[in-house]
Amino acid sequence: MKNNISKGMLIACLFYPLLINAQSEIDALRYSRPMFGITARSFSMGGAFGALGADFSSLSSNPGGLGAYRKSEFTFSMGFANRNAESVFSGNSEFENRFSFDIPNAGLVIAFPKNQDTEGWKQFSFALGYHRTANFNTEITYAGKNNNNSMLDDFIEDIQQYGGATPEDLHFDFPFDADLAYQTYLLNPDTINFNQYISVIPDGGEFQSENIVTHGGMGEFSLGFGSNYNEKIMIGFTIGFPSIHYEEESVYEERDIDQNISVADSLNFRSFRYDRHLLTSGYGFNAKFGLIVKPANWLRLGAAIHSPTFYYMHDAYHSAMFSSFENGGSYQYYSPEGGYSYHLTTPFKAVGSLAFVMGKSAILSFDYEMTDYSMAHLDASDYSFSPENKMINTVYNDFSSNLRGGLEIKYKKFAFRGGAAYYSSPIKSNYTTADTDQHIFSYTGGIGFREKHFFFDIGYGYFMMSESYTPYTLTNENVPYAKIDKTDNRVITTFGFRF
Repeated sequence: MKNNISKGMLIACLFYPLLINAQSEIDALRYSRPMFGITARSFSMGGAFGALGADFSSLSSNPGGLGAYRKSEFTFSMGFANRNAESVFSGNSEFENRFSFDIPNAGLVIAFPKNQDTEGWKQFSFALGYHRTANFNTEITYAGKNNNNSMLDDFIEDIQQYGGATPEDLHFDFPFDADLAYQTYLLNPDTINFNQYISVIPDGGEFQSENIVTHGGMGEFSLGFGSNYNEKIMIGFTIGFPSIHYEEESVYEERDIDQNISVADSLNFRSFRYDRHLLTSGYGFNAKFGLIVKPANWLRLGAAIHSPTFYYMHDAYHSAMFSSFENGGSYQYYSPEGGYSYHLTTPFKAVGSLAFVMGKSAILSFDYEMTDYSMAHLDASDYSFSPENKMINTVYNDFSSNLRGGLEIKYKKFAFRGGAAYYSSPIKSNYTTADTDQHIFSYTGGIGFREKHFFFDIGYGYFMMSESYTPYTLTNENVPYAKIDKTDNRVITTFGFRF
């Protein structure tokens, strides 16, 4: 197990994104929050499609919807996202914007309808395909003055908690952070306290900034089966094989812009830069079971259970440090290539759905979803992850609910849709603040065209979320954090052919 495990509860719960060079409770949360939006139709209705069916989104929401297919179908979607991130750090604002393209879904449903006049199981459907469940393409920048402490203080605290370290120990025990600072003269041996170190920034006062760019996403290949009993009960299940690709690049800097930081006249600090790179890949499996009941022609009731996802994960990472001083000296040092393999189990999920079908003119639909984030779990063959799993159980909500609602109004071959969704905070209220607790609001809308053998849908969604981030923590000192407001503008288009 590599070093630099998160030290305090605040880093886990307040500062969700980006704890590089550590497998932590933050990974468990990042990969446990897939979002809706497989097809443009379900996306336009806020993802509230669990009680309806006959849409490819049934594979990921309620597989019972596969029993509603009367014809075979091929569907394909394209998605475009524009993500904005505005940060405020020590009174200073920064803004970043990223555009990305992805494939929300591609799949095939084969329906085998039987004679509708016979009693019993009316039809069977098999489905297979791919759907995108998360988009990690984001850029964040923050910058501002910190008059109290430095990231170098965090390195020193790590060494102190370790019980001290010789320069040789640093190379083996802190190869991705403290050793880099030592090799670039940012940390120097304390001549009084043996095996301890002194920072070249003793009292704070530096200008801190960081640019963080993340890439990748989560997707899932699924196989599904559904059936229909007398047009009253529809059941289905899917087996999913999800995958994760997450890449993070961070450039952190501290600069003496006022030129007033000095330890000795011969070695006056001016700046340092700390570059980090993380690449995470993961592969897993899960299962989903769903049911839809039609007690009346105008009413649909749905229920679904999503099993935990069991992932095999691997992290690859490296870092580098660059320093400069007033006397003209500049230094650089690179870490070795690091890697670690482990397992992640994400929480189970339960979904209840309700829909009102007003003939062929309108549909009103609702989904209620419950997740126990405290049940996420990390483990490995050579490390127990006890501190991280205890953190997960302590700070993550054991009852986090999500609510989605959508409306579709039909006019001849056209359909007009709207929806909204609220995802509650995955973090307990006593470990975060009301304006950075990571709850998500979304508003969606769209239009569709359908004829006998072809359909086309387009949907738009606007998402809002606030969170906070700090690059390090100290046991006995407050560290400024960046408040980050994220907004997403997302468009999905879906093409489908029935046969």
